[in-house]
Amino acid sequence: MRHTRGAGCCLLAGMLVATSGFAEEYDFEIGLAFDSAQFDDNQTTTSPGGTLFNSVKTDTDDLSVFGRWYFAGLSDHKGPRARAVLVDRASSLSVAYSRSDQTTSVFRISDDPSFPFPPLNAEFDSDGDSFAVDFRYVDRDSGWFGNAGLLRSDTTPFGFTDASVDAAGWNLGVGKYLFETTTLGLDVGEVNVTGRANVTVVEVSFEHLGDLGERWQYAIDIGYNRADRDFGSDLDTWRTAIALYPTRDFEFGVAVEDGSANNSFLDNTGIEGFASWFVTPNVRLSARYGVDDVNDSGNLSFGGATTVRDTDQDSFGISASIRFK
Repeated sequence: MRHTRGAGCCLLAGMLVATSGFAEEYDFEIGLAFDSAQFDDNQTTTSPGGTLFNSVKTDTDDLSVFGRWYFAGLSDHKGPRARAVLVDRASSLSVAYSRSDQTTSVFRISDDPSFPFPPLNAEFDSDGDSFAVDFRYVDRDSGWFGNAGLLRSDTTPFGFTDASVDAAGWNLGVGKYLFETTTLGLDVGEVNVTGRANVTVVEVSFEHLGDLGERWQYAIDIGYNRADRDFGSDLDTWRTAIALYPTRDFEFGVAVEDGSANNSFLDNTGIEGFASWFVTPNVRLSARYGVDDVNDSGNLSFGGATTVRDTDQDSFGISASIRFK
């Protein structure tokens, strides 16, 4: 994190003091986010001759900064401030940069002659940078909107090579406001990894904001995407999020995600809690915590050996952003 921490601290300090613009009309937004994930994968293979145990633990830290220009303006004069982009039908141009640092620990031991692997206890470091540009245009009168994006990343793999892995991606999307605060969108994108498999992604998304009683409001986000990989199983992912707004300034909710790969034993189920608070009309603080559990459809048996696998991941994130003229 040493490459971006100084810049991140300066940005956060600026956000905390630059709160003089309390108007509800904005042209720009900047933000800073920190995300961390801890991944554990343990496999125990038992046969008549003994036991083979493999463990992989990965800690990942991401520090991100972003900027957004609402070139037709953004108003939060009604509805939750967290949903101002939806309510105001705002158009924007966004840029984002992220720095990722990852540490992977590998442990392996075997007392089974049929698995003559030497003991292994090692730790590897890797890092990467990514840059993204996104454009979104909304016709406020008709409700039609379109978006386009570009992504570029450069990652140094851990352990075995100094060569970097480059990836480039793009996406195009179109959608429409079905009602005043209800949208339906379709996106298509592709990620090309140098010297490796390419992935094509198709995603359908639905967003709705409504009233709950006289004072509260709620929002529902539903998304489905299918990732078609050149090599390996295709991946289908469903995500549903429900958010509640007791006031215009406060948001809290829960999201559930389910992913399954075709021709694979592995399924992933994740649940996440999130909240955000506009401490002033233009300064927002956010936090989230999530747990993912990978289900391997039970124990696997082959050739007299039985493999038991336990895989899970914990993650959390915090962020701060400010809107201004």
